[in-house]
Formats: sequence, structure tokens, C-alpha cells
Amino acid sequence: MARSSHWGREASGAFQFFQNELNRLLEDYLQQGRFGGGEPAPTNIDPTSWSPAIDVYDTPEELIVLVEIAGVDPAGIELAVTGNVLSLRGVKDAGNLPEPCLQVRERRFGPFHRQISLPNEVDFDKAQADANLGVLKIRLPKRSAAKPRTIPIRPN
Repeated sequence: MARSSHWGREASGAFQFFQNELNRLLEDYLQQGRFGGGEPAPTNIDPTSWSPAIDVYDTPEELIVLVEIAGVDPAGIELAVTGNVLSLRGVKDAGNLPEPCLQVRERRFGPFHRQISLPNEVDFDKAQADANLGVLKIRLPKRSAAKPRTIPIRPN
């Protein structure tokens, strides 16, 4: 029975489109000057690194960032701010288990790096971070000018 070549043309077109989009994204990412100040794109990205999961909450008073860091020593996490970008770096150790006995590995280990773009209204000088039960909680208060205010209406 002969196969229809119509399906093959449709699939190859979709794959070609996907490949073109991936190439465009990679070229945009590696483009010179993309990272502010004319500096080149980072080229030392570790392909085995991972990013912890995050949740970001925006309340009228503050931004709250929750980071899943189960198995990571909180003392080894580096929190830094550059411009309006919050960066988290650290390492999750695999432990002292013998590699030859490994049957299945689904947990992530090794260095991690996560960057979060934040709005201008955050007061980084008053930021606080606490770790509890494998969750890092970062509290980023908003500047007083950014907090919502009510304006009273005077009767005539």
C-alpha cells in the first residue's frame, strides 16, 4: 500500500518552521549588546545546570519570591541584585552514594542559577530572605511611592 506524501510534506514543513524559530531564538540570545552596557552574552553556561522552581507573589506592600531548594544548604546560596534582576546561585550536592549502584536518577544535582526580572518599585535595601523546609522565601518590600494610596474626596 502506498503512503501519502501529503503528510510527509506537512510534517517536514512544521519541523522546518520549528528549527527556524529555534535558530532565531538562539541568534537573538547570543547577539552582542543584548545584556545591557554593550557586554557580550554569557558563554559559560553549564549545560548540566538546572533552575529551581519559583513562585512570585505581588502584594500591595511587597513582592514575595518562593524558591524550591530542597536538599540545598541555604548558607551556600548566593543572592545578588544587578539593576532590577535578582540572581540566585548555588549547588545541590548529590551526596555520597556510589555511582555504580545507580539504577534511576530523576533528581537534579549540581550548580544552579536562576534570574528573575523585577519591577523598579522594589526596595532592595530592605529585602529579607529565610529558608524553611526546603523553600527559600525572599521578601522584597516596595518603595513607599509604589504602594497604592487612596485619595479622599472632599464634599463641596
